[in-house]
Amino acid sequence: MLPTSSLKFDYLLFPAAPNEAFPHRSYAKRPVINIKLLFDDKTVKYPVLIDSGADFCIFHAEIARDLLNLPVKKGKKLIFYGTGGIAQTAYFHNIQIDLCGYEIDLFAGFSFDMEKLPYGILGQTGFFDRFKIEFDYQGKRIEIKSKRNK
Repeated sequence: MLPTSSLKFDYLLFPAAPNEAFPHRSYAKRPVINIKLLFDDKTVKYPVLIDSGADFCIFHAEIARDLLNLPVKKGKKLIFYGTGGIAQTAYFHNIQIDLCGYEIDLFAGFSFDMEKLPYGILGQTGFFDRFKIEFDYQGKRIEIKSKRNK
């Protein structure tokens, strides 16, 4: 579990080309943080979007298979739909994540359908249901607290 004080992160800036709707845009601020995925004796640093609209925690299957030696397709299968309305498949496993030195057990999905997304997703089940998350878009900060810390 997290310490009594909260963990604070800055939003990351991602390049974004101007377009008709937003002609002056050159970057996008996103609540992306770096965590570590842990499985058996393997560890990999991994960027994740803290996404209040995502139902689950979903990560890239290729990273789990190639760097963690996780047998992805042996997990519990789930068909899910993103904003594009296209069916995607994830395989859920019990793993751990390391959040700034704090190891957290997590039942997370791994999908081979995420190749266009540059980061994984920390969603409602497994992350938001365990922590209090505060987004400060103008201040470009994210704060994560244990739920017991009110």
